[in-house]
Amino acid sequence: MTAPREEGTRADPGARRRAWVLGTLIALIGLAVGAVFGDRGVLNLVQKRQQIDELQQQIDTLRGENARLAGDVAALRSSPRAIERVAREQLGLARPDETVFLLRQGEADAR
Repeated sequence: MTAPREEGTRADPGARRRAWVLGTLIALIGLAVGAVFGDRGVLNLVQKRQQIDELQQQIDTLRGENARLAGDVAALRSSPRAIERVAREQLGLARPDETVFLLRQGEADAR
């Protein structure tokens, strides 16, 4: 003789399976959200790559400017013409026999 089975003592195998599938589905959704929006997610990775590209462009620009300035320094150390050019452009100097004409920006644009 078998003991009569009570309704509430044992869960239905179908209900267990549904609960397991639901729990797994919730866990997978949580992992997917974390993979996309988390600190190490795809969106953060894309943003960091954009920052890397921008910084690389800045580095390239600064390297070019640095090379130009190094060329200017070398020219100023070795070439009297380069020194004279800087003296004329930046300091407004002229030779004793020269006449310097200064044009204001507004007047130069009108002509």
